[in-house]
Amino acid sequence: MNSWIEIQPIPEPKGISRREAEGAAWRAIVRRHLGQDTVISYNENGAPVLGKIPVREYLSVEDRGPQTSASRRDAPNPLGYIGVSHTRGWVAVVWSPEPCAIDIEPADRKLSPAAAERYSLSSISDWCALEAAYKYKGLTGIEPPRNAVAFLPHPVLIVAVIR
Repeated sequence: MNSWIEIQPIPEPKGISRREAEGAAWRAIVRRHLGQDTVISYNENGAPVLGKIPVREYLSVEDRGPQTSASRRDAPNPLGYIGVSHTRGWVAVVWSPEPCAIDIEPADRKLSPAAAERYSLSSISDWCALEAAYKYKGLTGIEPPRNAVAFLPHPVLIVAVIR
């Protein structure tokens, strides 16, 4: 199966939170492409993983260091890999037989001057690429690494900016 990406708007939720609406929307995309019985689990970072993954005793934040996504990156997954992103009224999902990631941001989002300076970014597209690289590497913590974009493997990493 070839890799795919789907980006779609999410209608204003009624009776549920925006976060619940976003979750339902991306799960519906995955199941439409891969089948209604597709099992979605989460790794220790909270990233979605196709199929059931073994429950592991999670390490404390101090013990796990900057990279903790071994269950997602080190072992092949015969079901493939998904990346998910959501932002105001939009959701995006990418599937690939190789590890992948995606980030979407509204084009009118303002890049903070502090982020622009710290990461040498000039646009929201740069921030989007940095976020996707951060997700791809399975990094945890508050701030993406300065050199994350150097890890971008083409074509399995997809970055989109919503207009």
